[in-house]
Amino acid sequence: MSKRILNMTLGGAAMSSGAVLVLSRIRTGSYGPGVNCTAHWLHGEQAAKVEHLDVRHSLVGVATNAAAVFFWSWLYDKALGQKPTAMRAVITTALLGPVSCLIDYKATPKRFTPGWELVFSRADMATIYFSMVVGMAWGAIRQSPWSKNLKSRHA
Repeated sequence: MSKRILNMTLGGAAMSSGAVLVLSRIRTGSYGPGVNCTAHWLHGEQAAKVEHLDVRHSLVGVATNAAAVFFWSWLYDKALGQKPTAMRAVITTALLGPVSCLIDYKATPKRFTPGWELVFSRADMATIYFSMVVGMAWGAIRQSPWSKNLKSRHA
């Protein structure tokens, strides 16, 4: 696995998980439901009703989200190519959120969707996808050649 994919995965998973936690607390008064709902593939829709963070639901939810972000990071990496032009990077990044949401919710069997619709509104889900994209883009930028050149000039 490339370092860029790893950085994109870590950034995307951290940002989307952070958004899920904050939005869950705002919407439900608890951190649990937003994270736990992603474990619905294993525990059923009642996972979204578990209000506390726990190993059984929350760890599965976070791991499932990280695995999904890894998949999207791999595709994003392939779409960007080795040395993307600025225009290619902007277009690819702009399409990442809508394409991933469309595939997650229209082409994936319901049991294997993120499950966020069990807790969040569409606007909240857009915020979560946007957070994922920002984190993944940040991970890609950290590994870009021009970013390394900037770092070495300021060192």
